Amino acid sequence: MNQIPKILAYGLGGLMLLVGSFATYSILSGTPPSELKAVGGLFPEGVSAEEVERPEDPDPDAETERESDTRSPRQVLEESATPLQLFTLPNPFSAEELKMLERRLQTKLQELEERERALDARADELDQERDHIADLYREFTDLRTALLNQEAENQAVNAENERDRRVLDERKLASYRQMAPLFADTKTDEAARLLISTYRPDEAALVLIELEEDRISELMGSIQKLYPDDVQAYLLALQDERERRLEDGE
Repeated sequence: MNQIPKILAYGLGGLMLLVGSFATYSILSGTPPSELKAVGGLFPEGVSAEEVERPEDPDPDAETERESDTRSPRQVLEESATPLQLFTLPNPFSAEELKMLERRLQTKLQELEERERALDARADELDQERDHIADLYREFTDLRTALLNQEAENQAVNAENERDRRVLDERKLASYRQMAPLFADTKTDEAARLLISTYRPDEAALVLIELEEDRISELMGSIQKLYPDDVQAYLLALQDERERRLEDGE
């Protein structure tokens, strides 16, 4: 709040100095105040500079000083404007410094433009990489879908093969069951010879397991007598089949 009167005083003093400078110029140059540029409108036409400056009761010393003043009007204006410089700030930079600052600014602007172009180019590269990644992701998705479909087909085929295998196994077991009565009723030695000549040990085990335990013992004894070198293989095959059926709960 205390700065306002000071600012008003400075402004009023500056205005008075400015008007006084133009009035001094008018007196020294003999130009009527109404014809002065910028401030001519402040004075009515027909009023001379002497009337503005109170020509009545002129000071003889002032008249002598004005007549002896050899300064040009330009010098008078420049010296009159000197007090106005109190209200202006000095330029902190010289002309060379301003040129140097301008060159630095131009260099920075060029660097910013180059940086902007580099960022635009990088953005284009990122867009291309993003598009490439999107294409790879689509290919991966298609491949994954194809693999899942293939896996589903393989599972379906495996399930079908498993059903076919079980059907075949059931048919084989049925055929072995049908042959079991033949080996149960045939004479022991003839049945042993027929079993060895017709079936492998694992197949013979499927026939033997359908017989009574006593009949199995008779046949194995006959095989041991007639084919001592093969009896061990048939005994092991029969034992494996029994263990398999126990595990399957049959």
